[in-house]
Amino acid sequence: MKISEILTRKKTLSFEIFPPKREDETFTLISETIKQMDSWSPDFISVTYGALGNTLSNTTKIARYIKENSKAEPLAHITCVASTTTKVDEVCSELKEYGVENLLTLRGDMPKNIVEGPILSDFKHASDLARYIGWKWNGVFSMAGACYPEKHPEAPNLSTDIKYMKIKQDSGMEFFNSQLFFDNEVFYHFLLKARKAGITVPIIPGIMPVTNYAQLDRMIQITGCNVPIKLWNYFDRYKDDKAALEEIGLIFTSYQILDLISNDVDGIHIYSMNKSEFINRLMENISYIATEFFK
Repeated sequence: MKISEILTRKKTLSFEIFPPKREDETFTLISETIKQMDSWSPDFISVTYGALGNTLSNTTKIARYIKENSKAEPLAHITCVASTTTKVDEVCSELKEYGVENLLTLRGDMPKNIVEGPILSDFKHASDLARYIGWKWNGVFSMAGACYPEKHPEAPNLSTDIKYMKIKQDSGMEFFNSQLFFDNEVFYHFLLKARKAGITVPIIPGIMPVTNYAQLDRMIQITGCNVPIKLWNYFDRYKDDKAALEEIGLIFTSYQILDLISNDVDGIHIYSMNKSEFINRLMENISYIATEFFK
């Protein structure tokens, strides 16, 4: 089923996983992760390209595995950087054969195996990719896009970034998953500006639980996201205590999700980092309210 259709009738719960770097680990690790996540009845599971887009073959295989072994719909990532229409058509053909109907169309990062010199690519922006897939594979796929509550790191300001988001919507993207954020007020401000700018499709907030100091610092470096002073204080105080940081991450993320639910967002998308045991604890923590919200 297309996720865009699911969103017309309910709030969605979804998780994101990524393929392990080693081929021989892929299904050993991922199958158990998906099994545990499936117990929470997610509407879809998003599958990334992995680090710098170097695990495309595993992405399509895992999307197929989800389609055949989970009640959730797979959402396969597809990027346009260093990609051609021929390559995109190959991936789309494979996913269609597997029964995968949902794509997250992204610009993406440069693959590791690209050497210096001219880069062959038929697409400059994610909107170009979405527009091409919509034309070539008319009606086969429901397409989603990414959005950035604190603007994309390369955008000059949030207003400009939202203008590009509108272009993405006009190119055929039917819903958006947001980049991670730790301050819900930032997301609410972004959501209001996006709606005023004509973004009418569902916008699903993306939440990443943090469980260690290095992870929090890395997310700030990569995304430029704002971290509330309270969370910083917690992590500074207990940065050498692994168990304490996991407990703080659990409590903080639980509250963040409950606050979003109370403000009637379109769904919740959790960047799981393949930490299925932590996700189980998180979902148990909010299960009573979440069950009612996602039904």
